[in-house]
Amino acid sequence: MEEIFQHITDIINLPEFIMEHCNFLPEYMKLAFIDCIKFIPLLFFLYFAIELFERHFLKNIDFYTKIVQRFGAIFGIAISIIPECGFSVIGSTFYSRKMISRGTLLAFLIMCSDEAFPLLFMDFSKIKYIIPVLIIKAVVALVIAYSFNLFAFIIHRGRNIYEKINSINTDINIPACCHHKMMTIEYAPYWYMHPFTHTVNIFVFGFITLTLIYGGIQTFGADNLANMLLINSPLQVILCAALGIVSNCVISIVIALAFVKGLLSFPAFVAALISITGLGLYTLVKQNVSKNEISVITFILFIIAAATGLVLYYIPAVTEIIGQII
Repeated sequence: MEEIFQHITDIINLPEFIMEHCNFLPEYMKLAFIDCIKFIPLLFFLYFAIELFERHFLKNIDFYTKIVQRFGAIFGIAISIIPECGFSVIGSTFYSRKMISRGTLLAFLIMCSDEAFPLLFMDFSKIKYIIPVLIIKAVVALVIAYSFNLFAFIIHRGRNIYEKINSINTDINIPACCHHKMMTIEYAPYWYMHPFTHTVNIFVFGFITLTLIYGGIQTFGADNLANMLLINSPLQVILCAALGIVSNCVISIVIALAFVKGLLSFPAFVAALISITGLGLYTLVKQNVSKNEISVITFILFIIAAATGLVLYYIPAVTEIIGQII
C-alpha cells in the first residue's frame, strides 16, 4: 500500500521534477507551468461531465424549451450555474428567436460565470467564495429578471410576447467555445474530443496568464502589484465590471487567476462575474439582434455588475452576513 502511495506521490511531483531540470526557464514560468499541469486532470473530468450533460440537454431540447418558457428566470439561473458558456449561448439564441423575455435572458447572462469557478480550485482557500458568489449572483439575477418581466408584462398588457415553440425555434446550430457547435441530436457534439480540446485551451490561456502574474509579482512584489491594480479602490470594481463585458472565455480565466493570486478584491471579482457572459453577447451579434438592443443589454449588465460590486465594496457586512448564513 505504501508503495502505491509513493508511486502516486511521484506522479504528482513529476512536474516539479521536470521543471527543476529546465534551468533555461525563469522561475516564474516554472511555477506557472507546475500550477497549470497539476490542474489538467480535474479540468478534463469536469469538462467531460459538462459535455455529457450538454449532450443530454440537446437531445431533449424541446422538453427543456418548454421548461424555460414555464419557469423562465429560475431555470435560466439553475442551468447557468454550470461553468461553461454553452448555456448562455442557448439563452441568447432563445432570446433572438423571441422565445424568452429580456428579463429571462438577463438571468442567463448574470448567472453565467464561464470558466471562472473551476480555476478557484487552484487555491483551496478560495473555494469558500464560490457559494457566496453564487448566492449573490442568483439574488441579483432573480431581482433583475422579474423586475424586467413585470415591466414588460405591464407594457404589453399581459399578452403573450413569445413565439410558438416549434422545431425551427429549437434548432441550435450555432458556434460555441473551441469552434464546436451547439447542435441538435442529428449532429451531436463531438463529446470525446471537445473536453480534451477545451482543457488544452484553458491550460494554455491559464499558463500565459499565470506567467504574467508571477512575472509581475517577481518584478514588483505581490503587494505592490496588487496596489498597482487598484485592489483597495472602487475603481477596480468598475474596471472589472467593464472588463467582464468582453465576450471571450480568456477574460474569465484572467479574472479568476488574478483573484486566486490576491490581485483582485472580492467586490471586483463579483462585479466581473456578473458582467461575464461567456459567448452570450457574441451570440446575440451572430443571431442578428439589433445593435441598439445589444447595446441596451450590455449597458444594463455593466450597471448591474458595477452597482453590485460597489455595494459589496462599501458595505462589506453583506458578505459577512452571507458567510454566516452558509
